[in-house]
Amino acid sequence: MAAIAMAGCISGMQASPYSGAVMGKQIYNMGNLSHWKYAVTMSAGGANSTWNMTVNNSRGPDGEMYMTVGTVGNGMDILYDVWWNATTYGVDRMHARGWIGDYFQDRNVSPLQILTLPDTGLNYYFVPFQYVGSTMVRGLNGQVGQLGVYSATDNKGFSVTYWAYPGIPLPLKVQLSNRDFNITMMLQDYK
Repeated sequence: MAAIAMAGCISGMQASPYSGAVMGKQIYNMGNLSHWKYAVTMSAGGANSTWNMTVNNSRGPDGEMYMTVGTVGNGMDILYDVWWNATTYGVDRMHARGWIGDYFQDRNVSPLQILTLPDTGLNYYFVPFQYVGSTMVRGLNGQVGQLGVYSATDNKGFSVTYWAYPGIPLPLKVQLSNRDFNITMMLQDYK
C-alpha cells in the first residue's frame, strides 16, 4: 500500500499534475491591460542580445481584439499588427512592417509568427502553471513585496516561468528557456 501511495495513487485514482495549478490567464489579465513594455534579454549560442518589446492592446471598431507589438533594438525595428480572438486567445492574422538588419519587410505573415516573439500574453493564456515558491523584492519606492513564482514545462524541456505580484495584471518578470536559449523579460511599464 505504501508503494501505491508514494506513486500518487489512492484508491485507484492518480493525483492530478494540475492540482492547484494557476492558469496563465490568472497572471495575464488581458481585459485590464492596454499597454505594456518589457526589456528583453536573450542568450543563445554564447551570444546575448537585448531589445525592448512594447505592446498596445485594444478592441477594434468591429469588436475584434487588436494589438501592436513593437520590437526595437539589436538591429530590429519591427511593428507587428496582431488581430486575435478574445475567446480562444488565438491569433487570427498578423502583419509585420520594419527592419531586421538590412532586410525590410511590409507583409502579412503567418499567425504562427506570434510564437517567434517573446511572451505577448497570448501564447500561454490557457497553460496551467504550478506555484513553485515566492521571493521578496524591494520596489523603486522602497516598498517590500512578495512575488509568486509560477512555472510550466512541456515534454520537450521548454519552460515558462512568471514572477507575479497580486494587483499587477501581468508578470513583473518572464523567463522562457530550453537547452538552446534563455529569454528574460523585465516589466518596464504598463497601464
